[in-house]
Amino acid sequence: IIGIIHINDIYDRYEINNIFVLREHRNKKVASQLMEKIIKEAEKTKKINITLEVRKDNISAINLYKKYGFVEKALRKGYYKGIDGILMEKEMM
Repeated sequence: IIGIIHINDIYDRYEINNIFVLREHRNKKVASQLMEKIIKEAEKTKKINITLEVRKDNISAINLYKKYGFVEKALRKGYYKGIDGILMEKEMM
């Protein structure tokens, strides 16, 4: 296993809890492949949206999510031990 994506399947939507790729396999499109798999599965199962939260300072993750059509929906002040969190969403329908 070189990478994982952990999601919750909540009725008509997916919530991404975590994406992790081993350090030596980062920047090799592993996270992109995981995202593509989840998006295809969401399309197949007719999910309304996919949501996630990300630390405001995690620029590489934010850029990945934006690449796949996620948009910023809300800011959660101090959500990560004093660091703001961003709620992001990708509408599927």
